[in-house]
Amino acid sequence: MQFTILKENLSRGLNYVEKITGKNLVLPILNNVLLSAEKNILKLITTDLEVAIIHRCMAKIETEGEITIPVRVLSTFINLLDDQKIDFELKTKTLFVSGKNNKTQIKGLDSKDFPIIPKIEENEWIEINSAALCEGVSQVIDFSSITQARPELTGVYFLISGNQIKIVATDSFRLAEKTINFTQASDKKPFEKSFIIPRNATREIVNLFGGLGGNIKIYFSSNQVMFESRFSEIDSPQSQLISRLIEGEFPNYQEIVPKEFKTQVNISQEQLQKSIKAAGIFGGRGNELILVADSKKGQVDISAQDSEIGETSVSVVSKVVGDKTSVCFNHKFLLDGVMKTRGKEIFMGLNGEGGPGVIKSGNTDDFLYILMPIKST
Repeated sequence: MQFTILKENLSRGLNYVEKITGKNLVLPILNNVLLSAEKNILKLITTDLEVAIIHRCMAKIETEGEITIPVRVLSTFINLLDDQKIDFELKTKTLFVSGKNNKTQIKGLDSKDFPIIPKIEENEWIEINSAALCEGVSQVIDFSSITQARPELTGVYFLISGNQIKIVATDSFRLAEKTINFTQASDKKPFEKSFIIPRNATREIVNLFGGLGGNIKIYFSSNQVMFESRFSEIDSPQSQLISRLIEGEFPNYQEIVPKEFKTQVNISQEQLQKSIKAAGIFGGRGNELILVADSKKGQVDISAQDSEIGETSVSVVSKVVGDKTSVCFNHKFLLDGVMKTRGKEIFMGLNGEGGPGVIKSGNTDDFLYILMPIKST
């Protein structure tokens, strides 16, 4: 194997693929990147056995071949070089790296020992805007469960129906749903598909595709899913993320989405966020705050108290319709939902302590946050 590549392209590619490595002490080869040179493409491949990332860089390939190299060693070393172009040559499991002022040898492991990356049939797919998908994932991912008591809640649920994809996460105390339209699909008929992707894999979707722009395709199989971007200058895959799916049935969450509210509030996102943060200082160990919406006063009062610190009450002018309502929320959970909601104005639907509260943008319905209240004792 012998090739020449621009430092900028290689460094960027290694940054994409190295994030899922470096955590495996049992199988050292999982801390390596598989370098595969063929035609005019250098493929960089890493995996943690749950997620695999493949990124392709344009390169001048003199001789084809492949080897696995410790990815952190290679990435750190390449970032410190001043050369614009770097030459590589493989000799008996050792990669020789040379530039204007350096000659370096990095020992590798045989590519035959690297795990086989699953291949996904490209029969079923949808195409979606990369920025919209990454923003949607970012809005919901923090609300998935971090405990393994219910594995299906530790991932992010994707529900594809018609020309929309809903991205959902819940830890059973709160739930977030983002709705995005996609541009096209492999089947012209209404598309129906659902699956659960592990939390870590969805984070890598944002890391890998967040800055690429354009569209990405999502391919499906019974137990795997693949996200793919393509080169803009040639019709060929550039970056791919392949993830296993979590088995299990995601809750029928739509049954708990309230259809009616005792009280409806339209309130400034900025003012509500500041008020929750201020009240949260006095929330105590239970992180509790009381929210009172009063249509006659046209305001929302947010209060909290702690026997050791003190107490506070903040009033925010709002548009309130319906009954006067008092409800207790976990201030951290409430703040999380408010901060993930886009727009200057927020809609809140409240049903007191007897039912879940709903938060969404006052201008759009593409993001929904549901939060269970804390019942007073």
